[in-house]
Amino acid sequence: MAAGGAAAAGAGWALFFPSYGLSVPLWPAISRRLGGVGAVSSGAVNRPVPQDEYVETCARYQREAASEPAMPHLVNGLWKTEGLSTTLGKFRRDGNTLNDPRLPRQVLPIAHVGFGAASAEAAHFDPRELIRISETLCHPDFKLMMLEGVGSIVRIYEPGLFKNMSAMMGLIPNGAPDGPDRTGFYERFLAEFPYEVQRLIVHGYGRLIAFSEISIHAALAEARTIPARRQPAAVQGIAFAFAMMNSPEMARILDASFDLEPTSERAAFQQGLVSALVFCEWFTPGFLAAWRASPSRGAKLIEHAATESAGNVKRGYPLPFRLENPIAA
Repeated sequence: MAAGGAAAAGAGWALFFPSYGLSVPLWPAISRRLGGVGAVSSGAVNRPVPQDEYVETCARYQREAASEPAMPHLVNGLWKTEGLSTTLGKFRRDGNTLNDPRLPRQVLPIAHVGFGAASAEAAHFDPRELIRISETLCHPDFKLMMLEGVGSIVRIYEPGLFKNMSAMMGLIPNGAPDGPDRTGFYERFLAEFPYEVQRLIVHGYGRLIAFSEISIHAALAEARTIPARRQPAAVQGIAFAFAMMNSPEMARILDASFDLEPTSERAAFQQGLVSALVFCEWFTPGFLAAWRASPSRGAKLIEHAATESAGNVKRGYPLPFRLENPIAA
């Protein structure tokens, strides 16, 4: 059997049989995706949110997450905060802003991601309006994370089964129009933004590839179909979401990531895994120190995340879905 055929066969068997490598069996793969969507939805409300309520609720979600440093618990808090922040972008009212000194800095990365996703929909994907929102309603240290959130809604708005399912689950309006022009993998839309923002939008798009494909193998295969220069950001986004969805198995995933080939894809994937750990550490400081996972090879990635997190504390904010010391291929 050819190498590609063997890989496809392995991916297929992995859907139904116990985990091996990066694979996750079919039922956990489905239930964790639904659980993530449900957690985001549980944080959202279908009405405008006064700024005081927004600040108080975000702070409560963060406190609840910090009460138990286990990764699945704090990921649930991240998702609820994201959901509430989509409400802010969808039903924006006077006085709503993410540049509010009362908001705990721990919530600002995920708050900007959720706000960006909803703002893309509200702005009808108008690049100038999205830049304006990022400059006027976002915290200066976190505004690029708002634009990363745009990529997730670009993926959701693609015509097809995933868009229909998203509408059925209330993530987007029924009968919602298509998103930006898909020609050349959204080349016209992406060209309206600086290069770093383009990378972040593709990262957000990759996160939703992970949610919309049933297996990690299928998600990575899709990433290989987009333009080569966009693939590392998409793979990193896939890995970031894969880590969040499968946080109960994070130790195994870190360990298994070292077997991923080719090495260039492995580097981007591991960067996404480390970014997920760094994201969790920012939301719940002390998470990495309290985590009792004990992988062998994966310990190197946990150490990398701890070093990056220390730099974030010193800087005062995390870098927007990138590492100060990137993982080499």
